[in-house]
Amino acid sequence: MKQLLAVVMFFPLFAFLIAGLIELRSDMSLAQRLGKVVPIILGLTAFVLFFNPQGFLHVTPSSSVTLSRVMTMVCAVVASSGAFLAYSRRVSSALVAVGGLVLAYGWMFNRVMV
Repeated sequence: MKQLLAVVMFFPLFAFLIAGLIELRSDMSLAQRLGKVVPIILGLTAFVLFFNPQGFLHVTPSSSVTLSRVMTMVCAVVASSGAFLAYSRRVSSALVAVGGLVLAYGWMFNRVMV
């Protein structure tokens, strides 16, 4: 059971990395590529903060609720970025959407307890 949970929680990392590689290797101009990589970078940042929020921010039990809500919204925006941006491949759009939704689900229940 723990292995399944580890696979599910590390899926967003792999999804964002694969989608980022697909977008960086596409046949678009540099400005278009960088514009499409911004949500992927936000997703990777949310993933890093998910596993170690206290490494970057001073998180208390009262501020962890606010952090969790804000990061849930950021992940939901990243997941819905396929509606706003036309990614070069359909698979990269699906990977960003599913990775963002899994990460948003994880952030909903991520609280710091003392």
